[in-house]
Amino acid sequence: MSDKRLNFYGLGSFYFSNGKKVFNGDSWVSKKAMYLFMYLLLERKRKVSSEELVDMFWPESELERGKKKLYDTIYLLRKSLRGDGLGKDIVESNNGYYAINSNYKVWTDWEHFDYKTEKLINGEEDFSVHDLKKLFEFYRGDFFTDLNYTSWTEIYREELRQKYLNLIEIMTEKMYNDQNFLDALNYLNKGLDYDPYREKLYLLKLKTFNQLGRIAEAIKCYKECEKILNEELDVSPQPELKDELNKIKRNRDTSEEHIEVNIEKSISLDSGAMQCANIHEFKRIFEFELRQVQRIDDKEFLLITLNLEENNLTEKDFKSTSDQITSKFKSIMRMGDYICPAEKRIYLILHDMSLDSSGVIIKRFNNFFKKFNFARKPKLDIKEIK
Repeated sequence: MSDKRLNFYGLGSFYFSNGKKVFNGDSWVSKKAMYLFMYLLLERKRKVSSEELVDMFWPESELERGKKKLYDTIYLLRKSLRGDGLGKDIVESNNGYYAINSNYKVWTDWEHFDYKTEKLINGEEDFSVHDLKKLFEFYRGDFFTDLNYTSWTEIYREELRQKYLNLIEIMTEKMYNDQNFLDALNYLNKGLDYDPYREKLYLLKLKTFNQLGRIAEAIKCYKECEKILNEELDVSPQPELKDELNKIKRNRDTSEEHIEVNIEKSISLDSGAMQCANIHEFKRIFEFELRQVQRIDDKEFLLITLNLEENNLTEKDFKSTSDQITSKFKSIMRMGDYICPAEKRIYLILHDMSLDSSGVIIKRFNNFFKKFNFARKPKLDIKEIK
């Protein structure tokens, strides 16, 4: 018996590790032996009778013939385990019962995930977003993916699925409350890819789009939810979803009443751009925006670069100047826009804007820069991304 902990992974394809060595059963001569081993691991807190194992794995066989098949499979199982460096005594047999030897230190990812998500759902433990992301990573796929069509995995698999979706709900709600809207969208999309009928995820996605100023995408999200629920389940979205959609539409209509349909005023709508902490965060946001426009027709945004290099500013002068520029720009840009001073440049993303507005933008920036005594007017580069 080894003193090392044996780690078994069943969320996704099954494999196990013994120290630094990882085994997935490819070298085993019998798949049935592996499935039998997986069943004993799942039921490792009790002894399993030979009759139960025969009914589970050889239901078409008479009992005595089934037991003969069981003994042969147990022999192949122990032989395979020994080949992977495990003692054959890890599978105990006693008076017609089989079990995983309790003297072995066994850890399983499904029990860990089950235990942690249960505490999370019941509010028994305070999890940070970082902790939730780590827990999320444990779920590589459905429980015992290789056995999707076996009855003995179904109930537990469904329980873990629901806990996985509950985890996403709780995690994205935390991200939303922390105003980490892009992270929230990323995980909400993963949740809806997994379960496209989860109305709570659609509700959070609607709210997130609204906070980012992406009203058109919020409305499209609701329509997608409405369509899939109607076509697949013959039901309509819950009232809470409809109420959120109506609130978003009312806010949009109210905003439109206070502005003329022209570019000058659309630039300052919903003031309050977000400033990125560094250029790496800005690049990550740019990549996210790029994926969005690639997925959605008739959608674009502007990438604007203000180049201050030719003014030969020291790092200190650039910091002072960029702070002034950034502070002013943030107040006149919209929620959902982004700004980042870095590398003697100021980078901006103007969400849902096209080159049609470039004339007005250049005019506004030129007027703004007259307030600064630059030796050279900063170069302004505007690119439409679509």
